[in-house]
Amino acid sequence: MTIPRITPLALLLLAGAASVWADEEDTRLLLDRERAERTLHQQQRPQWQVAAPTGELSVEVNGQRYRVQRSLADLEPALYVAINTGQWNNAGELAAAYRELPGHKEHLALMAEGLSARHSGDYHSAVRLLEHANAAAPDDLRVQMELARIYAEDQQDRESVQMLERTLGSSLPAETRELLHNYVSAVQQRSDWQGSLALGVGYNSNINQGNGYERCSQQFAGYCLSQMKLPDPIASSLLSYDLVLSKRIALSGHHNVLIRPVSYGTYYHKRDEQSTTLTDYSDSTNILYLGYQYASARQSLTVLPLLENYHRDGNTSYRAPGVQADWSYFLSPRVKLGLQAGAKRYKYQGPDSRYYADYTQRGAGVSLTYYPEPNTSIYGGVDYYRKSYALSVNSSQEQVWRAGVFHQFETAGLFANLMVLQRDFSNDDESYFYGVQREDQQRMLIATLGASKLAIHGAYPELRFKRTLNDSNSVFNGYQQSEITLQVRKHF
Repeated sequence: MTIPRITPLALLLLAGAASVWADEEDTRLLLDRERAERTLHQQQRPQWQVAAPTGELSVEVNGQRYRVQRSLADLEPALYVAINTGQWNNAGELAAAYRELPGHKEHLALMAEGLSARHSGDYHSAVRLLEHANAAAPDDLRVQMELARIYAEDQQDRESVQMLERTLGSSLPAETRELLHNYVSAVQQRSDWQGSLALGVGYNSNINQGNGYERCSQQFAGYCLSQMKLPDPIASSLLSYDLVLSKRIALSGHHNVLIRPVSYGTYYHKRDEQSTTLTDYSDSTNILYLGYQYASARQSLTVLPLLENYHRDGNTSYRAPGVQADWSYFLSPRVKLGLQAGAKRYKYQGPDSRYYADYTQRGAGVSLTYYPEPNTSIYGGVDYYRKSYALSVNSSQEQVWRAGVFHQFETAGLFANLMVLQRDFSNDDESYFYGVQREDQQRMLIATLGASKLAIHGAYPELRFKRTLNDSNSVFNGYQQSEITLQVRKHF
């Protein structure tokens, strides 16, 4: 009895299709993770609350509410009390009444209205009103500092630093001067390189995504003359890394240039010595994003041309130029909506160009994140991808559904992230090779536990488990895979 194996070309094609899936999803997960952790760790969520006017001119002092008379002598100090203690339900009405009086200070009314607008989440009006207040009283230091703070919260870094430096040119108490210097440093740090680096060790139960399937392909008189045998899963220990960097160069207002290099990869100790084509499953992905960013307190838009390079088995497998656009908007302090769209052109290089056809991928997606508490986020979304080849039999479409929860246990110094994912994949036409019109359903669970309390020089341990089940109507594509890694991660 002979037991022929699948041809090397067939095995290489199978491995190639799976690796592109992994690269696309790993890139998305890595960038989503970096954005989510930065939002929670650096408190980048805007905070506001719709004001509920009390219907009367009053102000609270030391827990006691006092009615305010319609006079400059009462309204002016009442306005300062409302501003200093954050009584925004009263500030708007007090400012309106104050403005009606002859001899009022226009910049004080404008400052109160601007800060009330900020508290209600209307940053556009807040900036405009405080700019008017600054124009009405150019030497008022309180207005200058409040305007600088609003600029910073609204992601107008250059304007914020300019206003703070102008204020520092005035005569100020030492403690105030130190506070403003710290604020300038914090705003300027936004233009520094930021990101994270992780190094880890681990184990993967199925680096070749094999399933060991076998069947009798030819029989006679009840005897099997030849048998088809697919490769068994290859398990291996591994070394892994990932690096995400970003740098924002402020232009003016909300406009910036954004640079974002991304690199990640895995080195597997085990090789497939029986294969004559792909013996080393170790790989690395390197992407450079460079483009435009619009950023405000509630909204962010990036349009980033990119160049991706994928390296495997000692060679560059493909290069993929493209563009990625992302938009996010805080509907409320607890709810953020996101939209994504992008396109890439995959061009295979070197030995892989003999086996793979170039293709174009287009994608779009929507996501929603809910923050029930300051240290918790619940997220979900769906993405659609379309891969277009010259031959329709190779073209495909995918829908990817994801949902998860991230939580920081502040007292214990731990954080946990749990995500589930489902991908539905289908080719456009029936394949002669597969014998069917291929359809896959992939389910994935990713659980991460980190211990920031154990950090040494900012680097902390992180345990990650990933379980993948891929069901397919093609015997060549079904597989199961488990991976566990222990990493040391540092944010900077």
